[in-house]
Amino acid sequence: MIRISTLLFALMLPFAAHGFTPQELWRAWPEERFETTVAPCLRHARLMDSLQELESRFPDILRLEEVGKSFLGRSIRMLALGRGEQKILLWSQMHGDEPSATPALLDIANYLLEHADEPAARSILDGFTLLMIPMLNPDGAEVYERRNAQAIDINRDALNLTTPEGRTLKRVRDDYEPLLGFNLHDQNRRTAVGDTGLLATNAVLAVAGDPENTLTPGRLRAKRACAAIVGALAPFMPGGMARYDEDWSPRAFGDNLTAWGTPVVLIESGGVPSGHDFTVLTRLNFVAILTVLHDLARDDLAGHDPQVYEGLLRNQSNSWSDVVVRDGYLQQPGTDRAYRADLAFDRLRSDRQDVGCSRGATARSRISEIGDARFLGAGQSLDANDSLMLAPFDVGVEGWSARKWLDEPTLSRLANLGVGTLYWSVKQRRIAAARTLAHQSIAVDLPRIEIVEAPSPLPRLVLSGPPPKARSASLAAVLEALGAEGWNDSEPLQGLWINEPGTEPNPPRLSQGLVASFLLVSPAPEGRIDFTETDLTAVWLDGHKIEGTP
Repeated sequence: MIRISTLLFALMLPFAAHGFTPQELWRAWPEERFETTVAPCLRHARLMDSLQELESRFPDILRLEEVGKSFLGRSIRMLALGRGEQKILLWSQMHGDEPSATPALLDIANYLLEHADEPAARSILDGFTLLMIPMLNPDGAEVYERRNAQAIDINRDALNLTTPEGRTLKRVRDDYEPLLGFNLHDQNRRTAVGDTGLLATNAVLAVAGDPENTLTPGRLRAKRACAAIVGALAPFMPGGMARYDEDWSPRAFGDNLTAWGTPVVLIESGGVPSGHDFTVLTRLNFVAILTVLHDLARDDLAGHDPQVYEGLLRNQSNSWSDVVVRDGYLQQPGTDRAYRADLAFDRLRSDRQDVGCSRGATARSRISEIGDARFLGAGQSLDANDSLMLAPFDVGVEGWSARKWLDEPTLSRLANLGVGTLYWSVKQRRIAAARTLAHQSIAVDLPRIEIVEAPSPLPRLVLSGPPPKARSASLAAVLEALGAEGWNDSEPLQGLWINEPGTEPNPPRLSQGLVASFLLVSPAPEGRIDFTETDLTAVWLDGHKIEGTP
């Protein structure tokens, strides 16, 4: 298999000819971009205003047309620019939560028309008519969900054509019979490039038109287009390009458009590499698509070797996590044995939460792996240095009067002391009010409050008021602050957690699929904890590291 790193010099050769280069496009985008709303925050109403503004800038050379309406009646608009007989179709956001290319299409249209008198842009506008549908699924985009308002995946509706959005795309394809199509998506942002452990920033696919993967002249052109994208993006995201799953998908639009005579290039925007913000995905689409259009106009992509595409490593799922804690020991509640294990977890937040335009709930976390994570790529790798990983402690509180001191400062102090769950026992008539107060205290950096009806079993550690600050970081001092007296090496470690009803011993608290709440305790020789010598060094609650522990 050809490795991309060995081909960089060869890949750059096609761009030496006259015209804009990927490097020039990369440098130009921050100043030349037209749509400044970050992709996940671009809603339909704002897009409509931007399209109208773009049309008003270039009224004589840009055509804006409503080609359909969504299931809920939102307008689906298409931009048309260029004078060439050959048509190229580009559509984005047929999945509502895959927005990276949507602003890029507006940026590309504006860039070409602003530079229409320059040779590179003029060759594209003379050679082709570009048909751009920036937001095919406006209903899904509004709520940032994959499917449309009928709960149908538009990209699996090419045969039934149940969705008005799917019928719109089919009609545009049939009316114009484009030479090439660009199907613009976003993939799982934790996808890796093969077994390299590197984050896949982008993946490409020359979509097959039949189960046999027949290589037609049009599909060969699509493979050359993919090779052009690899070469264009390699200098900016080294090693970040993968090849998307090539299996024939008989219901999908890309596969059927290829079968109907319009070969499709799939571009999947992926993870945001360290040191970049979300806009880099839009920028990469801008560079990639303009590069392909330029080289199509120049020599029908003859300078690009399809073997570059064939040599790409495949997308690899389940091989990347947001955070991996390596080389530690783990001890589960209810046991007295520690064992070597890594712990990996993801922070479950949407793109909109990442970029700050979400009105949704607080982000959560999920443990993705416990065990051997040596081959798992990570956004952040932490070395446990043989530290012990434990589930956070449980504490109990009795009585409705505790509401007077169960405030945010108290909960924050408990978090610093390694408490993950506080069981609050109240009489049946107070349960609803207590749950309301508990709900108001939900935050990733505070313990979870679990309301139980009195009388119910509570943890060994029962608080009568706000805990004092621990006199040191040792487990003995931490437990003393939580109300334990004389805790020593003879005490059972499982006394730090409550027994779940009907279980003996406790079920594992650190397990795949559960929230990433855990403690790091300084190394204990042979797994044996000396409470006076072993320190609490870090507390993580729901994927968030608590500052200032203990």
